[in-house]
Amino acid sequence: MAEKTLFYELSYDQLEMWLADQGEPAYRAGQICEWAYQRGASSFDEMTNLSKSVREVLAANFTIGPAEPIETNADKEAEKMLLPMPGGAEVECVRMGMGSYASACLSTQVGCSMRCAFCATGMGGCERNLTVGEIVLQLVTMRARTGDIRNVVYMGMGEAFHNYQAVVDSINRITDKREMGLSPGRITVSTAGVVPAIHRYAKEGPHTELTVSLNASDQATRDRLMPGVSRWDLGDLLSACAAFTESRSGQPVTFAYVLLEGINDTFEDAERLSKLLRPQPHHLNLIPYNKVPGKDFKSPNPFRVDTFYKACCKQGLNTSVRHSKGRRIAAACGQLRRRVQEAD
Repeated sequence: MAEKTLFYELSYDQLEMWLADQGEPAYRAGQICEWAYQRGASSFDEMTNLSKSVREVLAANFTIGPAEPIETNADKEAEKMLLPMPGGAEVECVRMGMGSYASACLSTQVGCSMRCAFCATGMGGCERNLTVGEIVLQLVTMRARTGDIRNVVYMGMGEAFHNYQAVVDSINRITDKREMGLSPGRITVSTAGVVPAIHRYAKEGPHTELTVSLNASDQATRDRLMPGVSRWDLGDLLSACAAFTESRSGQPVTFAYVLLEGINDTFEDAERLSKLLRPQPHHLNLIPYNKVPGKDFKSPNPFRVDTFYKACCKQGLNTSVRHSKGRRIAAACGQLRRRVQEAD
């Protein structure tokens, strides 16, 4: 028996072509996608406005519906899920409550090759890229379990731009009004700073938000913390970000800055950040470190975080502090997966 394809691998146009091959009219694609994405169907049998023969041929060729989590961990702020992927292995995704709405954090790879010194995901390297359908499946699963999702961030496991085409295709799937219909402006792609891919995304990518993990105000510290992007210096990185902003009519890049006690939290760091970021539109997002077992890094105490925040503001930087959600549920990237692996 031929192996079935995950339904979410198909774009709307590809589904129309497949239906044409089956002798079915193009409008069937709209009916199927309404069930798959708007109503959250977990089986083709639910699609009662389709004939039994169409449902049977769909079921014979595709799988549909949310994944069954291997493990979940939740508190009042967030729910983290470890999901099995159809292509093998498992990845994390997180639903984050944001007051009146919710955001989804999606993974793009099984593991990560960036080797960031403070991160749990990179400790095991990168096993493979996720497919388009596997990325979309994470969002389908969260919507089925917890309701509507307004914002999507590609900030989970993996370097998004190391899986460039699948990430772009999944965004197109998520924003297609015939499928999920989310606004591109409510989607954020995060990168450790893969400079050529930032330039490419600026020229041809969907009009989403862009976040770049900066995490240091000088080259030597950044190279030590983020060896996976050490081939590109800060000047090249900031030039690529300026090109993105120019291509998006002034849209600022968000620079994520994980605060590490005694490493990147000094007044001198604030001054250097000012010289780096002030020449162009920006948003600096300070993130107190979420402790990872096996790593020696610590978050500065709250007073130190506030002092650094004020120093950045005084330097003229557009700055905010993001307090990580889900600290009690191992919600930092890679923590739940690693814990489950170590328990096996």
